[in-house]
Amino acid sequence: MASDATELFLPPSFPYPIKIVSIDASENSVVERGARLLSYSFVHVPATPEAKPESRFGTWDCAIEGTITAWKVRPGDVVSQRKAKDRPVVLVLEECKHGMQISGLCVLCGKDMTNSDYIGFADSSRAHIQMTHSANGPLVSLEEAQRLEKETADELLNSRKLSLIVDLDQTIVHATVDPTVGEWRAEGAAWKARQAAKPEDDTEPDEECNPNWEALEDVGEFRLAPETFGMSGKGKSKMMENDGPVYYIKRRPGWKEFLDDMATKYQMHVYTMGTRAYAEQVCALIDPTGSVFGGRLLSRDESGSLTQKSLQRLFPCDTSMVVIIDDRADVWEWSPNLLKVVPYDFFVGIGDINSAFLPKIEPLAPPVTPPETPAKSDPTTKPLPSADPAQVDPSAPTPVPPAVTAAKELTETAMLTQNSIELEAQVEERPLAKKQEELQVAAEETPSTASKPASEPTPADSTPTTEKPPRKAALLKNDDNELQRLGKLLDEVHRRFFTAYEARQVEPPPIPPSSRRRNSIKPKPVYDVTLIIPRIRTEVLDGVHILFSSVIPLDTNPEGTEIWRMARMFGAKCSTELTPDVTHVVAAKRGTVKVDAARKRGGIKIVWLAWFTDCIALWNRQDETAYLLNDLPVATGPLTVPPLEEEALDEEDEEGGANRDLALDAINWNDINDEVDAAMNESDDEGEDGRSEMSMMSEDEYTDDASSVQTNSGPSTPTRLKRKRLRSVTPSSDGMNGSVAGDVLRSPLAKRKKVAAERTGYSKLKEGITADELSSSVAAGKQRSVDDDLEESGQTPKSSPSKSSDDGMQEEEEVDGGGDDQDDFLARELEEEWG
Repeated sequence: MASDATELFLPPSFPYPIKIVSIDASENSVVERGARLLSYSFVHVPATPEAKPESRFGTWDCAIEGTITAWKVRPGDVVSQRKAKDRPVVLVLEECKHGMQISGLCVLCGKDMTNSDYIGFADSSRAHIQMTHSANGPLVSLEEAQRLEKETADELLNSRKLSLIVDLDQTIVHATVDPTVGEWRAEGAAWKARQAAKPEDDTEPDEECNPNWEALEDVGEFRLAPETFGMSGKGKSKMMENDGPVYYIKRRPGWKEFLDDMATKYQMHVYTMGTRAYAEQVCALIDPTGSVFGGRLLSRDESGSLTQKSLQRLFPCDTSMVVIIDDRADVWEWSPNLLKVVPYDFFVGIGDINSAFLPKIEPLAPPVTPPETPAKSDPTTKPLPSADPAQVDPSAPTPVPPAVTAAKELTETAMLTQNSIELEAQVEERPLAKKQEELQVAAEETPSTASKPASEPTPADSTPTTEKPPRKAALLKNDDNELQRLGKLLDEVHRRFFTAYEARQVEPPPIPPSSRRRNSIKPKPVYDVTLIIPRIRTEVLDGVHILFSSVIPLDTNPEGTEIWRMARMFGAKCSTELTPDVTHVVAAKRGTVKVDAARKRGGIKIVWLAWFTDCIALWNRQDETAYLLNDLPVATGPLTVPPLEEEALDEEDEEGGANRDLALDAINWNDINDEVDAAMNESDDEGEDGRSEMSMMSEDEYTDDASSVQTNSGPSTPTRLKRKRLRSVTPSSDGMNGSVAGDVLRSPLAKRKKVAAERTGYSKLKEGITADELSSSVAAGKQRSVDDDLEESGQTPKSSPSKSSDDGMQEEEEVDGGGDDQDDFLARELEEEWG
């Protein structure tokens, strides 16, 4: 018999506000289902304006059986919709709350929960939470779920354990149905048998074995029934249709030590997107005795979704002791309980065979909630009590319309069919055999790299050897060590949790449900996984301030991108411009304005994007030395991306050294034009309307009218920048902020950087000014502005209104005074440089 009374709430469909007229059932009286509890009145406002409002009456009947212990309202009280939602009206003590049900029956009293009457409230809705690993397990109420979780938590705390949800595919194992694996394994097993039967005195040289045999020797395999594979297709082989496919399972190196060690610190659960039959076979390979998972297995057949995983499916009330390890973070919506694992890609190019539809899936339509429209009451009839489960249990879910359910089932069927088609294509096309052949061809063409994977770059200074390459190069490698890193991270979470738990203060006794305020938020204790894991994550890039270069698309709000979000999650700060506190520039290519500006400023680490991705993947800040932009990135981490094609940069040019004394005759103006055009077209240097990003320049050179560059404005609303150019420390003329003669003395690379940084969308090098004219002008000591040159040549000067060559937008430019002083300064510089 339940000890706590059940709280009853007024239905949300009542015509609020209502006034309690009478209490029709006294305290300590026994009420049956359908007995009248109270009467109320409300003001009815007619739809026609000429009609007057009138008072109407209604009653409220009881939906359960029991003894009334207390009333929370009195006659004359006015109840608004908000009060009705937050406060119970009456407390009823039941003999059975039907908090656990299975197959339409109450597990505790055996009553049929499917009966319905005019009240419309079904007892089956009182137990709606499924928290077991079985699809046909019992359903429980919120109160029962809280009780069960409390009991489990106490047992775990006494054993100094937490809960760990483990994904299978590409986390602990990697699977494929490619028959090539079976052929390679058979070839290796035959070779091994011949070696064992070979006499000891046999002097013949050993025959060569399949190079992948060593990595495939411990691969497990099983066959599933044809119906578990998918729809029968036109291209399916007869063997597959009769016997079903063979699954080949590679267990991640160190799997046994990892599982055995974690089982001493965590109660472990399996949560996979694979079918139940598939998951049971995999668990038989990694946990044959059942000592690790103990049958706690949840597959897609029981989870209720093909696109998302829900932590509340197993832990509906409290997730403070639950840790997740998975190679996919998006399916968990980046839960704070998640430790993301570097995906295990043993079978090269196969991916996750049980979730091939996930990257392409579109989110399902949001559930349609029926609008809450007050029921129209008739003064001659009694309004029926609401069928909304909130009358008894506010936590009960809103019923999903049949149309939404049907659409969801149709979408899931289509996704499963597509997944089956992809698996069938894997069986027919044999991608591993094709990749092995490509690797062998590459090894024969490049003997010096025959023993390396095709994706590994060859050092430029390596000398080709004349040794004969092996018959075949190994495609499959057994060199993964991710579980060792993951084990240390899980140990740290476990250590921090119980350190905080043991140092906790004595908690006050719990507040009884009847006296605590509803919807009150209880502060989280310090021993909470949802606080510990994010804290560990933010320590990875703590103190790092990142400026991304050529990483985020121009037409995208940077704060809404995944990479920006990831950087913030791991403790870094991010900027869209070069501020004094920037510590790292993360770039995808060389030679951008941001990279050059950071190099000029000094004290900033300019690294490849691979540094950031490796830090995120490994949950550890990597040494920047191996990722510096001036060098090729070293493939130290699992997500290291290959560097872009290296530009032919003259380091002496970059420092403004040896090539400053370049003669006019030796200048290739076409090359310079090409360099400037390339810089102007760099995505990192341009704003959304094709103009240069002034936010990348130093504050002593430019000031913007706008407070900042709006990176999230759409293409249809280009950002116009008005800037006032201050006097530069370099020689400048009225037209180009640096005389043409002065530019001649600089190297092509220095001029390219300077012009790209100071351009306004209009290239002066595109005008009709030849090197000879420039040389004669300098020799005569005449420092004419570019505008004067343009006027004499019949072109429109820069200072006059004109259309930009890039976007046709007019741009204003105010030049500070003092042109004569600039000419004098330039003349003195020319005398010093030219003697």
